[in-house]
Amino acid sequence: MTATIPGAARREFAQGWPAVLAAALAISVGMTGIGFYSLGLFVQPLQDEFGWSRAAVSGAATFQQLGIFLSAPVVGRLADRFGARRIAIVSYLATPVALVLLAQAGPSIPAWYALWLMVSLAGCGTTPAIWARVVSIRFDRARGLALGLMLLGTGVAAVLAPALLGPVFVAYGWRNAVLAMAAVTILIGLPVSLLTGRETPDTRTGSRIGRGRFEANRATLVLIVIGFLLGLIVAGLIVHLVPMLVDRGIASTQAAQVAASVGVAVLAARVVVGYLFDRFHAPYVASLFLLSPVIASLLLRFGGPVVPAAMLLGLAAGAEVDMLAYFTSRYARLENYGATYGVILGLFSFGASFGPMLFGWSVDVTGNYDIALVSSALFLAVVVVLIATLGPYRKEAA
Repeated sequence: MTATIPGAARREFAQGWPAVLAAALAISVGMTGIGFYSLGLFVQPLQDEFGWSRAAVSGAATFQQLGIFLSAPVVGRLADRFGARRIAIVSYLATPVALVLLAQAGPSIPAWYALWLMVSLAGCGTTPAIWARVVSIRFDRARGLALGLMLLGTGVAAVLAPALLGPVFVAYGWRNAVLAMAAVTILIGLPVSLLTGRETPDTRTGSRIGRGRFEANRATLVLIVIGFLLGLIVAGLIVHLVPMLVDRGIASTQAAQVAASVGVAVLAARVVVGYLFDRFHAPYVASLFLLSPVIASLLLRFGGPVVPAAMLLGLAAGAEVDMLAYFTSRYARLENYGATYGVILGLFSFGASFGPMLFGWSVDVTGNYDIALVSSALFLAVVVVLIATLGPYRKEAA
């Protein structure tokens, strides 16, 4: 790295920081922010009102992630061809409407799932599939750090959504809490989208012909596999962390406090990983960080200390999405960024939608988490090898 790069990075931030701030705010009130991190708040109220099982209520997460899987490739392609601004505006208008409909849900579990799928599809323009493109086309030298700061929006949502919405659920009921979510989404997301600058010839790369397609090469095809496996395994590990600790005899309140350390590690990893991506070959950096869930899985399997294991899981969760966003920008042309990242993010969400379910099935069959943890360590080791061997960036994307 040359001495001129820090100065170039500072100049990029001087011009592009509004885009990073806008993207972070937009994502925080989107499907991967408040939409995801509020799901746990619904469990007890809906159990009390409808008598549903915990599994039935939390199945909403599967359908929310399936919505991202279905929509991300489409909106990514549209963003490449027409820009992200219009898609975001429509989505931040549609999402509150879908949430208002969700607030009318009755005692039908299939309808509950269908409504969450509708919310997720309406929120297609609130995900990183759109906003990572907004940031990537404005940054090069500081792209890793910019994407990491953008994705702090999800970390902030992870901290604030339970803290601020939890009292609303308790005091006013889950239906009014959903209406509050709708209000927050439109009051923050819509102005941010309106203020996001239109793409100009300087920010559009290449002619419209040939833009907006999935760019298939060795690296992007490997990234699909990496994204799916990371979504499957890391989501399963994080969702089942508290039950794993309880099975080891740790009190539920203490287990929840341990799990909270995951959020701290996520926030730290977002910034640190992005910073290092800009200064070293990113696949090597990512490989080192993704050894952390391998170690965490083994610590949990063999009775190691739980706080370090939780922190290591947080490092992985903090690195995964921005890693995939950054790699896409380096192994595919920017004119195809949205379409390519949309497919990769979609497969990541597809894996995340079934990972917790597979972990639960493994426990139901075997009576413990041993096989799930050992399998996680093995498959994550494969992911580390795949990342380390991605090779040099393509010159057109550098």
